[in-house]
Amino acid sequence: MKTTLPFMLLVISVLGCNKFGPDTSSTSNSNSSNSSYTATAKIAKVVDLPATIGKSRDEIKKMINGTPKSEDPWLEYSLPEAELTFRFDKGKASHATFNFKAVSVGGSTVSGTDTAEQLGTMAGVDIKGKSPTSTGGLADTYEVEIGGKKAQASFYHPGGNFNMVMIQPN
Repeated sequence: MKTTLPFMLLVISVLGCNKFGPDTSSTSNSNSSNSSYTATAKIAKVVDLPATIGKSRDEIKKMINGTPKSEDPWLEYSLPEAELTFRFDKGKASHATFNFKAVSVGGSTVSGTDTAEQLGTMAGVDIKGKSPTSTGGLADTYEVEIGGKKAQASFYHPGGNFNMVMIQPN
């Protein structure tokens, strides 16, 4: 009886914790499944930002799937994944900005991508294998080519995540 009573108390405690405490098996399963979703998540191209440089307002409107939220002074779009802004000089787009829109996933908020390359993929800016021409606490800048001309693509990362890319010709 002296050995069975402590053993019985141990079994009851373990069973009681699983029955009345937090469902740790469910929590660990959801965490592992969340991480598996994260690991298999694919970054998809949302827009071809470089292709908009040098285009007119009407040409950009045909390229972007959506209705502009504003057309004066700049052309602005609010897409599910990002805010887009196009500035014009002499009727042609001279600057284009892709601003990542924060999304809720599970119980957390995703406010950007881990790398400039991932954000570049979403915005159609190819920087694979390139090193930034300048780096800073706020942004990393890459030299890219748009229509045979050199341009700058600045990837902003305040707080660590890359959340905005701006393209402008040199």
